[in-house]
Amino acid sequence: MGHRRPYPSAPNPRTSYGYRTTGRRGAAVPPLLLDDGRRRLTEFLMPAAVILAGVLIVVAFGFIISRAVRDDNKQAIPPVQPPALGDVPLNPPADQFPIPLPSASDSRPPSPSPTPSKSRTTRPAPTTTTPKPPDQGSVKVARNDVPSRVDLTAEGSRDWVHWGEQSTFSLERRADGDFQILEGAPTAPRFRHGFSDELFSWRDGSPVNDSDGTPTGIRTCGKGNGFTISAPAGTSTRTLRLYVGALAGRGKLTARLSAGSASATSTFEERSNNLDTAVFVITYRAPRNGKINLSWITEEAFSQDCGGVALEAATLR
Repeated sequence: MGHRRPYPSAPNPRTSYGYRTTGRRGAAVPPLLLDDGRRRLTEFLMPAAVILAGVLIVVAFGFIISRAVRDDNKQAIPPVQPPALGDVPLNPPADQFPIPLPSASDSRPPSPSPTPSKSRTTRPAPTTTTPKPPDQGSVKVARNDVPSRVDLTAEGSRDWVHWGEQSTFSLERRADGDFQILEGAPTAPRFRHGFSDELFSWRDGSPVNDSDGTPTGIRTCGKGNGFTISAPAGTSTRTLRLYVGALAGRGKLTARLSAGSASATSTFEERSNNLDTAVFVITYRAPRNGKINLSWITEEAFSQDCGGVALEAATLR
């Protein structure tokens, strides 16, 4: 193998500013550049030294001033010395008054002042309000004699009924009365009669259109037997007339409201075997809409044959 040429040697390293400091070809650093670096360092250190010296002078001056002020305050305010025993005057001046000391007698507590008596004020008694009782309605019954002629059309402006014109179970009534007066279901012996002293007439009836006057009616026999009737009741006052009779018996009328607890009773009797008649006038008012229920019952029979009560007519207005 042949010999290789050696690689050329690397160029000499450069110093600052690109000038060589050693070597054959190196050129020397110009002195002007070296003097310029020293000048820059000197320009930086000189102002810093001046500022530091000024700060130290200010701190020292402040410390000296504070010490001087503290020493002056201590000398200006002398400490307070307690007076000597011999300096206290035994006789106080005339313009000073001694403070009196409390004696034993003054230690007693002061007597309490009398309490003024309070005048008694009379309070009025509390007023008690009695609650108003609930409205129970009202029922009143009066018994009168029957006139010789009774005009059912004129008297029964709301409704009217008549019993026994055609048969034992026949019932004549006002054609446009809307069946306001009703009889309960018959539960007792029932007979038609035609010997009333009074005559009943009408002009607007059904199924019999009119009647100039009829003495007919119905009756029952035996204790506890009788008739039941009902009619409408409301908050306005109404009047129901019930035409009855008794034959050898005593009858009892009971009138009671279905709405409310108001009720009333009355009696009528005839001890002979002849029919006697009367009219019960029932005036009533209910707290609300309802009915009035009537019962006309034989309370006592005075004959074994057929003692009991009778029923002729009723009107409502």
